[in-house]
Amino acid sequence: MTTPRDPPCLPFLRGGKNSRWCTNLMLVAAIASAAPLCAQERAIKTDAVRTAATKSHRIASEPLIVRGAEPSPVPGSESTVPNPSNVTLEYLTRLALENHPLLRRDAARIDSAAGHALQKGLYPNPRFDTNNPQVFNGKNSMFNLGFQQEIVVKGKLRLDRAAALRVQQQSQLSLTQDKYGLLTNIRSQFYTTLAAQYRVDVLNRLLKLTDSSVKIAQERAKGGTGDQTEVLLLTIDFDRARADLANARRILAGEKGQLAAIVGFPGLVQENVVGALAASPPTFDEPFMERFVTSENVQVQIAKIEVDKNKILLQRAEAEPYPNVSLGPAYNYGLTKGNEQYWFNIIFPIPVSNRNQGNIVSARANVSDSVESLGSVQLDLLRQLADAFSAHRGALAQAQQYKERIIPDARESLRLARSGFEAGLFDFSVYLQAQRTLIDSSKAYVDILERVWTTAATVAGLLQIDQFP
Repeated sequence: MTTPRDPPCLPFLRGGKNSRWCTNLMLVAAIASAAPLCAQERAIKTDAVRTAATKSHRIASEPLIVRGAEPSPVPGSESTVPNPSNVTLEYLTRLALENHPLLRRDAARIDSAAGHALQKGLYPNPRFDTNNPQVFNGKNSMFNLGFQQEIVVKGKLRLDRAAALRVQQQSQLSLTQDKYGLLTNIRSQFYTTLAAQYRVDVLNRLLKLTDSSVKIAQERAKGGTGDQTEVLLLTIDFDRARADLANARRILAGEKGQLAAIVGFPGLVQENVVGALAASPPTFDEPFMERFVTSENVQVQIAKIEVDKNKILLQRAEAEPYPNVSLGPAYNYGLTKGNEQYWFNIIFPIPVSNRNQGNIVSARANVSDSVESLGSVQLDLLRQLADAFSAHRGALAQAQQYKERIIPDARESLRLARSGFEAGLFDFSVYLQAQRTLIDSSKAYVDILERVWTTAATVAGLLQIDQFP
């Protein structure tokens, strides 16, 4: 026959006239042990309401709108691809911000991080545990009832939830980072496509110019004032312009396809995009740019939150050696009357050899790691800014020279050379050189304008500018 052992902790009076007193004591103990849980749940519910209100305010004030959680449209589907009549940068930007799957993915990750943060702050559930075995022995069977509640000490739940909230903030900033990355890609590809359109237009005009030159040379050859060599050399220019035009048209089709894919609607851009390649790009304040990218850029904000999170995790690692306490009442009764007993369990580990030393060392190293990573991010952003802004400023100065002097001078030079060539005053080589100078200058001017706008888009992305240009 198995005899129930006495509990190892705080045995109370068994049965008899003190039974009711012990029952009342057990109820009081149960209420006392459950009180921290109720208070914690109320605090968590209040925090959850505040978090939800904050999130609602953020979504209402956020310039970026991400539509619902409905499935993304099937790329290339006729029913989901818009049919724009005016393909502007503003239209493409709005379309991407409202529908791009990258931003929808980031919104889902924010919700996931919010749920994880809520879960981290929840108090442990009480568990059925009497700390005594059940005894099945016929009439001498003994049965136990009881529960235990883990009491979390040293603010461990608060620290866990604070670290999880930092992860949620990083998820929100990642959405912002992807938003401006998407805007940069759309803007850069838009002006690349616009430059491809201009290139086709320029080559069309140059093709007409070279065709006219070939006809003049042929007339001169027929009249005896020219020779076949002139015709062949000008025909070479004509054939080169025609080959360049055919290639430019193929490149334009590819650029339109890339632009549509970046926006998130393959097949969207069928017509020419609408914009002005020769318009004035946005102006940038260099001292402000350096301050912004080292303090306000979203990558810096993410790195700063990483430092804050790792400091919280260090506090959490230092709190881990303080043991949580599990306590609760229990009651033992049997089929034979008079064998009832009550007791109250208090259980906790004793931190002797394992005091979380290794995790504390690791957490301290993570703090140093994140601090140095913050400095590395700031330096890399300064490098990107210096590279993009210097390229933008150089391209802008080149474009100004081409617009004000080089292109007008090349056109005037060709006009004078052509007039003198037709009148027999200038040698053919002068006319040929003037024509090729205009061709090369015109193509180079389009390339420079493209570089002006693509570098401006990169700088605007680093400065997180919403309105462009």
